[in-house]
Order: sequence, then structure tokens, then C-alpha cells
Amino acid sequence: MALMSMNNTSSIMNITTIEPATLSQSLNPYNVRIGVACVWIIAAVLGLVGNSLVICSVILSKKLRTVTNAFVVNLSLADFWTSLSYPWEAVAVLSHGSWPLATEVPCYIAAVQLYTGLGASLYSLAAIAFNRYMLVTKKSATYSRWYSPRKVSAMIAAIWIIPSFVLFLPQVLGIGIFGYDPQDNTCSDKDGHPRGQEYNLAQSLGLFPVPMIIIISSYTALYIHLKRHFRKQKRKRAQQGSPSQGVDGGTVGELTLSFTVVSESSAMPTNNVAKSNRREISRQQLAITKNLFVVFFIFFLVMSPYFISLAIPSSRKFALYGVTITTLNSCVNPIIYTAKHPQFKLVLRQILRCRYSQIPEPSDWLKSVLSRRK
Repeated sequence: MALMSMNNTSSIMNITTIEPATLSQSLNPYNVRIGVACVWIIAAVLGLVGNSLVICSVILSKKLRTVTNAFVVNLSLADFWTSLSYPWEAVAVLSHGSWPLATEVPCYIAAVQLYTGLGASLYSLAAIAFNRYMLVTKKSATYSRWYSPRKVSAMIAAIWIIPSFVLFLPQVLGIGIFGYDPQDNTCSDKDGHPRGQEYNLAQSLGLFPVPMIIIISSYTALYIHLKRHFRKQKRKRAQQGSPSQGVDGGTVGELTLSFTVVSESSAMPTNNVAKSNRREISRQQLAITKNLFVVFFIFFLVMSPYFISLAIPSSRKFALYGVTITTLNSCVNPIIYTAKHPQFKLVLRQILRCRYSQIPEPSDWLKSVLSRRK
């Protein structure tokens, strides 16, 4: 019995003396972490400024208040929320094995912001992709049924509820916990938790595959639909030389990434109209292909590394680099989803030039502010 007691005491001593030292040992050298912290700070500035401009654009202009833009604004809100955590992440990255402040509450809040914002951003991207597919491929009556104000509100709520459910339910069940992680020097889930790897896997499976499948399937189906439509138009125009018609009797509108069909003048000679239309269709197909490739490429480039590192335990050393790459998502989304949109570009240009009176279809709030200036 005495021998067993001594063995148990020895085991406890080993756990208390060796395990903390192992957990506090950083996986990345300090000079690397300095560079990572600089990226976090730059991403914070760009993410906060860029997404603020997108949100302000919709607040100031009624012209931008469409169903598609509701999801774009929600994406900007998610990225803005995520960007708020980046300064605290920089503090964590530059720390020496422990959280430098007296309380770990800021670190816990930063971890919540990072993961809920990242999850909401991913599901917002998926909602935008599916919305574009429905807008182009379905008739207006069907689209209106799917995207009534009440249903849009429910979709946006689900975009935030699903990531929160994925992140907090495992913690309630004792799987993982948020806080300062001394291995990665980040405010995130603690890898030293007894069930930390299970929590990493839950994040990876709950936040990444579903949005990825929706985005890929929606844009692929959209591209196939448009390609078939353009082929039909090309054959029709070759026979009749008629002006362009919209998809399913409607119009292929400006779908944030410049998916447009431009009508030609009927005053032009028939042969010239046909040739011009064929050239226009080729340009449209090329533009759509390029834009979809950009969406796919950036999505996989900034999202895949981190979630792969979560799912594969042997790649944990790469997790810090993966999550740093993921921060770029908050910076590039305003560019991808608004800078190429002609209406957004117009409003953003007037905001940056402080020409608020020239904003098209100003909101009631902006009208009241402008009237007070006079």
C-alpha cells in the first residue's frame, strides 16, 4: 500500500511539474510571432475600415438596400466583429507563455469574437452564393417566395446561430474551452484541454465543409445555367439577330460580381448586331469564369489552411500560420463583394470624397443630416 501511495504521489508530481511546462512551450519562435502580430494589426485596420465603409454605404443609400446586399452587409458585420479580436490576438502572440494581463477575460472575448465572426462569415458567403443562384436561375415569383423579408431575417439569424451552436455546445458538454492557448500563443480554444483535439475536429467539421459545399455547388450550377443560356442566345441571334433577352424571361442583373447582360441597339444592321452580340456573350462568359475563379481561389486560399490544421493533429504547428492567413478573409471580402459592384463603387466613392449630397437615393437619416447643414 505504501509503495502504491508513493507511486501515485510520484505520478501526481510528474503531472504537475512536467505537463504545464509542456503546454507553456510555444510551437513557434518569437521572431516569427512578431511578424504574425504585425499581420494581425494590419488586418485589424483594413478589416475595420473596409467593412465599416460597406456598412455605412447601405446606411446612407436606399439604392443598396436589396436582398442580396442584406447578406453582403451581414458578411461585413461578421468580418467587422472578427476584426475587433485581432489586436488582442496580437497581444497574445507577443506574450511569453502566459496571458500578460491580470485577467483573461479580454482573451476569452477575443476568442469568442474570432470564432463566431469567422463562422458567420463562412455561412454568409454560402448564403450569398445560394442567393445569386436563385436570383438568376429561378423566376421572380419563386425568388420572392424564398426571399421574403421574414425569411431573409430568419436566414441571417441562422447564419449566426449555427456557428454559435457549433462552438458553444461542445463546451457545455465539457469538450474544449476558450482562453489563452500557450502552445499557439493565441486567444482561441485551449489545445491543452483533455478533449481539445475533439473540439478542434468539431470546429473543422461544423464550420467549413457545409459552406464550402454550398458555395461550390451554387456557383457551379450558376455557371452551367448561364453557359446554356448564352448558347441558346447565340443560336437565336444567329438565326434572327434579335436583341438579348434575360434568363427565363427576366434580366441577368448586376450580381455583385458584374454578372451582366447588355442589350444592343436595334438600330444597328442585323449582321452587325449578331456579331456584336456574339462578342458580348464571349466577354460575359470570360468575365463570369474569371469572377467565379477569383471567388473559389480566394475562399480556398484563406480558409482551407486553418481548418485543415484543425482536423489533422500532426499539423498543429501550422495552426498559427493558418489562422493568420484566415484573417485576410476580413480584408478581401469588402473588395470582392463590393468594389466590383457599380452601385457600391459609386456610393463608396462619394463617401471617401465626403460628397454625401451626391450619394444616390440618400436614406431618410442622411437627408435629415444634410438638411440641417443648409
